[in-house]
Amino acid sequence: MPYLKDRPESLHLKLRNAGAPGLYLKDMEGRQPDCADIFTDIRRHPVRGKRNQIDYLVCNNEATLLWMVNLGCIDINPWNSRVVAPDNPDYLVIDLDPTVKDEKSNYLDKLLDTALATKAWCEKHKVRAFAKTSGKTGIHFYLPCTDINFAEARILTERICAEIHALVPESSTIENSISQRGNLVYIDPSQNDYADTLAAPYSARPFHIPTVSTPLEWKEINRRLDPHRFTILNIPARIEKKGDLFAGVLNKKIANANTKALRGLAQ
Repeated sequence: MPYLKDRPESLHLKLRNAGAPGLYLKDMEGRQPDCADIFTDIRRHPVRGKRNQIDYLVCNNEATLLWMVNLGCIDINPWNSRVVAPDNPDYLVIDLDPTVKDEKSNYLDKLLDTALATKAWCEKHKVRAFAKTSGKTGIHFYLPCTDINFAEARILTERICAEIHALVPESSTIENSISQRGNLVYIDPSQNDYADTLAAPYSARPFHIPTVSTPLEWKEINRRLDPHRFTILNIPARIEKKGDLFAGVLNKKIANANTKALRGLAQ
């Protein structure tokens, strides 16, 4: 709930089962439950036959979360910004996205190469980051920030991704075209635009195994990391033992310090 509060949602519905095709529902158009809040936004890309506003669901309480799950939302996908400042993300996101051509693809070594390079970049530039598994095959790094708009966030993240790629060019790519990525890990800056969403921390994911997008200790980003071992079966015990490893993402002091360091990079 701390990572959903005041954030509009894009509802990813799996109406049959986790492996079946899904659909996205963004505009509630009066269909929301009484317990839910709504954020009304102007439709940024007009569509013929559709109204010029979108009523996004905002999950601010457990009843709304349960309603979403009951509707068929296996994964929960909040915005990077909140309704109080929709143009300003609370964090930059670096999405490490392996190219997995089939289930037997040996992508883990390249993923860990790139994750370790991301870790090294953050330590070098004194930027505090929080990592979590994507819940599928990737890893997400969140860099808390403040008073940065989405246009700035995208520019900054593109620069960071290029610098990380330069550290491990044999394992990663910043090539936007899927056909040009080969079997490399895509260091994706594109999750830093207005209304973009990522799976929330601790969200289950619709995958062939019941994986969870799991916050990681910094020391867990090493050669022994296996993102697939974090599932709905073992996450409750992990949280009880380690607590909420992602809480710092919402820490204002960390966001302020990061922003100072990030703005220094742009000079």
